[in-house]
Amino acid sequence: MSYQEHHSHDAPPEGSGYVGYAAIKYTAIVVIVLAILAFVAWYILPRVG
Repeated sequence: MSYQEHHSHDAPPEGSGYVGYAAIKYTAIVVIVLAILAFVAWYILPRVG
């Protein structure tokens, strides 16, 4: 009996769609990080000082 490893992440699309897939993925990550930084700057930092 052989062991088959299963991955839970999405596989990127084939061919030229990889660039668009990566652009959307990393754009979403950047937007989320910027939203967290904006929240910290506008709500957390004024209450500290």
